[in-house]
Amino acid sequence: MSDLGALPVQAYLAACLLAGVIGLGLGYVAWTDREEPGGTEVALYLLCGGGISLLYAVRVASASELAMVVALNLSTPLVAAVPGIWMAFVLAFSGHDRWRTENRTVALAAPPFVWVLAAWSSGTHGLSRRALTAVVEGPFTLLSFELGIADVAFVLYAYGLCIAGVLVVVDLYRRTGNRYRLQTFVILLGTLFPFLGGIVTVVDVGSYANLAWFPTGLVVHGVFLYGTVFWLGTLDAAVVARDTAVEVMQDPVIVAGSDGRIRDLNPAAEELLPPEAVESSLSDVFPRLEVGVEHPITIGGRQFDIQEDPITDPRGTDRGHVFLLRDVTERERRQAELERREAELERQNERLEDFAGVVSHDLRNPLAAATAAVELARHGGGDNEDALDRAANAHERMDDLIEGLLSLATAGKSVDEVDRVSLDGTARRVWSRLETADATLTVEGPDAPALADGDRLEQLLSNLFRNAIEHAGDDVVVRVEIERREDGIALAVADDGPGVPADQRSEVTERGVSLGGGTGLGLAIVGDIAEAHGWELTVEESASGGARFVISGIEPADD
Repeated sequence: MSDLGALPVQAYLAACLLAGVIGLGLGYVAWTDREEPGGTEVALYLLCGGGISLLYAVRVASASELAMVVALNLSTPLVAAVPGIWMAFVLAFSGHDRWRTENRTVALAAPPFVWVLAAWSSGTHGLSRRALTAVVEGPFTLLSFELGIADVAFVLYAYGLCIAGVLVVVDLYRRTGNRYRLQTFVILLGTLFPFLGGIVTVVDVGSYANLAWFPTGLVVHGVFLYGTVFWLGTLDAAVVARDTAVEVMQDPVIVAGSDGRIRDLNPAAEELLPPEAVESSLSDVFPRLEVGVEHPITIGGRQFDIQEDPITDPRGTDRGHVFLLRDVTERERRQAELERREAELERQNERLEDFAGVVSHDLRNPLAAATAAVELARHGGGDNEDALDRAANAHERMDDLIEGLLSLATAGKSVDEVDRVSLDGTARRVWSRLETADATLTVEGPDAPALADGDRLEQLLSNLFRNAIEHAGDDVVVRVEIERREDGIALAVADDGPGVPADQRSEVTERGVSLGGGTGLGLAIVGDIAEAHGWELTVEESASGGARFVISGIEPADD
């Protein structure tokens, strides 16, 4: 039995008893008010620390080695529970409740449970607490034993959990604002007491090698935890809510440090970026994610607007940036559809104006000529046959204008469905249906399959062929050239006629413009069909000096 009259023993027993009373008392208070995040864990931590301190006081004051061993065995499950309770508190306080699954709880509890069984049955296998005996150290009578392999494993496990919990708190300290950093600092400060007390106990530092210092250290730590949760106040769900909100957001959130390296990603960002993105350079992983980049940007077929916010400390020092990527794919799709409809409506309005111009002007002139010719023939004021010919010519021109108007009405409509067509075969088929007199056709280049509206492609080629025959003569040589380019397929229709003057090439495809007395609608229809497909129409000079119409940007069909 220790010399209870000795001052060191009295002081140590008083410290253990005081720690035990404080631990059990505060533990009970915390248990009755355990609704705060981490409150239950603080209560259990204090109760375990208080129990360990009182049982250690029994070991110091007892005169019986058996009583010492019983007290040691009773405190064993309490010691085993402390690391797990600490880790549970850290996860609850930092808002990581989703990590506290049933399987993980069982996995954390399994090693301490095995150690308790090994400690209680150490006499049969020697894996724990070998050479258990009472020794006298100065005024103390203490229980001495050697650590077995099971004890070493548990000590490593306990310190591993302690360090893991500290790292979680440190991360919480970095993430929280100044308002909550006092709480996390107090938790970290309190962790020093059991941590150092355990080291001093295991390493045998001091005058009394077998005297344990960690029981009172546990209670002191528990008091720090109690003060943090119940006096300073918890994080008021701010960190929990913030983390939860960021985690469940469907928009990617990327956190980069002041060094330009990615520090954190929410689950939505993890789906967007490669797994090795964290700690990688932002400019390497995501070169387009920069301040001032034009929005929206396209990533993996989705479009995002980027909101960038700086991270600064209280002194205004740059600590990094937070990037919020808002998925605007649907918005951009609707915008593109709206713009397409507006463009379609504008084209329709232009065609309506053209129709009105043709009806009010172009059709009125031949109609007036036909009416005058008919009146002349009716009253016998001249050559009746000549008057009837003029009337017939006027009617033929009106028929051409009406046919052109009907074609123009559909030429500019957006192409919603495309077919796989042969450009070579289409050109030859269209030519065979026309009255070509002595004109000839040659087709050069690969028979490249393309995606197009077959009917409107035929109408486009028919108008170009007719334009060549009407303006270059019945013996014109028409050459169709097919060429594969980087931006798609180019289709050119060239002739050996007089060509189009350079200063009129930009106007010849406008409605109502004709260089040879035509309706002025044929090439306009060609332009509308090309625009409806998203192709580009240009007018050039052919190799023989004639006209050359080039349609580029035709999408090739998959082979």
